[in-house]
Amino acid sequence: MGMTRRGRRASRGFTLIELLVVIAIIAVLIALLLPAVQSAREAARRAQCINNLKQLALGFHNYHDQNNMFITSESWSGDSTGNSSLPRKAWGWRITLLPFIEQQTLYAALNTSMCVFNPENTTVYDVSIGAYQCPSDARAAERVDEGVNNAPLYNGNVYMHFSSYAGNAGTWFNENSPYLANQPAVQQGAANSNGVVFQGSRIGINAITDGTSNTILLGEWPFGKLQYYWNQWHWWVGYNPGDATFTTAYIMNPKQDCMGAVGINSSYVEDGCAGSFHPGGANFAFCDGSVKFIKESINTSPYNNTNCTITNVQGTANAWSFVPNTTVGIWQAISTRSGGEVVSADSF
Repeated sequence: MGMTRRGRRASRGFTLIELLVVIAIIAVLIALLLPAVQSAREAARRAQCINNLKQLALGFHNYHDQNNMFITSESWSGDSTGNSSLPRKAWGWRITLLPFIEQQTLYAALNTSMCVFNPENTTVYDVSIGAYQCPSDARAAERVDEGVNNAPLYNGNVYMHFSSYAGNAGTWFNENSPYLANQPAVQQGAANSNGVVFQGSRIGINAITDGTSNTILLGEWPFGKLQYYWNQWHWWVGYNPGDATFTTAYIMNPKQDCMGAVGINSSYVEDGCAGSFHPGGANFAFCDGSVKFIKESINTSPYNNTNCTITNVQGTANAWSFVPNTTVGIWQAISTRSGGEVVSADSF
């Protein structure tokens, strides 16, 4: 018997128009689902970032339990006279923190007779530490050969890794050469610093009179937003302001072409500002160990994002300050440890 009319119609398959309609429907569904998938992925990355900061803050508190102070941004084993012509023997807070985040073996490999990024310490600096990298800051996990810029100084290639987190130096950077804490320049800078983690800092919880829940300890600071030729900043082992700390003198996530000569109103805008790749703000660990997401729209002191400069500034190196009667923003207030500002929990 031949095929029935119904059987013949069923056997002919899809028409071109029907196939195109199905493809269009699938494309629409993918377009609708993609933002949700991306949002879920970012939520997972943000959760990991929060966990990283909680781990680092806990490490800071464990260090505080042993030493009655938080870790300084720079540790030093160099010449007691502070002679800058001698080999630098310094490292940043992330090195000191290693034993407190279950990295004792790596810390034990540090050669303290040499600067941490000299070739003698390649087994330390050529290591990638996941806890120091936000998953949304993908470039922080790169291994970059810094030998082009640094071989004349360090006698060889320097394969460096980076970090997405920095200590809170307060409203100003302490921009001194890496000398011992007993040097006058460092002492002057430390006395003028109002954050928690900076060069020469010896800050204990008792010094945080603004309240540990209202004072930032650590925060996000995205390596991936630096212009690529600035790879010499954000080294995870580094101790310079551009390696170890951020300042609230600058707004969060300023425009990316804010570059210039070194100074409080110049190149540190990029390597010294806080921020992240998370939409709308960044995560920060506070001195009580909590982690909070702060919106980049937070109230802040005057800043010119067109020419990348802080407004209402006075002073010289180690003695920067705002002009009297300048309105201090909430962003600046939560970075100072003893400014006496009244800040409500719902304002950030």
